[in-house]
Amino acid sequence: MPPRHFTIPVFVPELACPNRCVFCNQRNISGTLTMPHPGEVVEIIERNLATIPPGSDTEIGFFGGNFTGIEPEEQQSYLKIAEKYVKAGKVKSIRLSTRPDYIDNERLAMLCKYTVTTIELGAQSLDDEVLRLSGRGHTAKDVEQASKLILEQGFSLGLQMMIGLPGDTAGKSLATSRRI
Repeated sequence: MPPRHFTIPVFVPELACPNRCVFCNQRNISGTLTMPHPGEVVEIIERNLATIPPGSDTEIGFFGGNFTGIEPEEQQSYLKIAEKYVKAGKVKSIRLSTRPDYIDNERLAMLCKYTVTTIELGAQSLDDEVLRLSGRGHTAKDVEQASKLILEQGFSLGLQMMIGLPGDTAGKSLATSRRI
C-alpha cells in the first residue's frame, strides 16, 4: 500500500493580492488577516507533524493569498523554514498557491532554489468575462502563459477552478474544465 499523503497548511492571507475577488474573504477562510511570523510557521509545522504517521508522504503548503506576490525576502523566509524540514527528512516537498499574473521566470527561478514541487494557480475560470465580473484582474491568457512557464521549469501544476461565479454558465464551466 502506498504511503498516505498529508499537506501541512500554512495560510498566508490576501495581503499581496492586488484585487478583491467577489468570492474571497480570507478572514473567514483562514481566520487571520496577518502574515504568520516565522515562529508561528514552525509551530504550525511541528503541531501538524506530531499528528502524521511516520513514513507518510508529507508536504508543506503555503495557501491563501498570493504567495509569489509577497516581498521576495518574505517568501524566502517562509521557504527557508520549510526547506529545513525537507532537508531533515521530515517532509518531502513544498507546494504553494498563487495568482497566474504573478508568475514569471524571475519568480520561478527563486522557487527553484527550494524544494517547491507543486504550484497551484488560482485560475478560477478560463472565460475572460467570468474573470472580469469576478474581479480577478487577470485573463485566461495569463493562466495559459503561467501554466506553460511552470511546466517548462519542471514544477507540477495545479489549476484551481470555481463554478458559479458571476457570468458563469454550465457551458462556460464545462469549457473551462476541458481546457484545464
